[in-house]
Amino acid sequence: MAYRSLEIANEFLRQPGAQGNLTQMQLQKLAYLANGWNWAINGEQLISDPVEAWDYGPVYRELYDHTRFFGKEPLTRLITEEDSEAARVFGFRSPDAKPYHAALTEREREVIRNVWKRYGSLSGARLSALTHQRGTPWFSTYTTKGKSAVIDQNLIHSHYDHLADRVQQAAS
Repeated sequence: MAYRSLEIANEFLRQPGAQGNLTQMQLQKLAYLANGWNWAINGEQLISDPVEAWDYGPVYRELYDHTRFFGKEPLTRLITEEDSEAARVFGFRSPDAKPYHAALTEREREVIRNVWKRYGSLSGARLSALTHQRGTPWFSTYTTKGKSAVIDQNLIHSHYDHLADRVQQAAS
């Protein structure tokens, strides 16, 4: 099952030591990496939102709209509907705002945990650099279709399948 980027971002914010240490840029890249690795490991898309090729790497616009107000500061709490741009502009406030939550399978949880272990300590700039490498889906999309073009999920699937094959070959 595919989830909203907001739900997956909150799954990263629920990881030990994450709240107060992850910026919106890091959340964007961690969500993207989790989507890619879920394709390779579980054979399906993890995030249903389209991902766009922005200057600093892959971006889920809905996640951006909910976290942009944090600026470059780390998020100190889970993301809620009240963080949306519309809610902020029109002043929606509710004491009952519930954080976004994904009803993950155990295999999906394992992907999140492993992405967190492998990439969670990297800075936003370092994560962005990983996505900018030649041959990545972001690179292919950004250089051929331009800024803000949607990155095709088939490119992401193929890229992470290839990475998983390389990891398996190195381990054998």
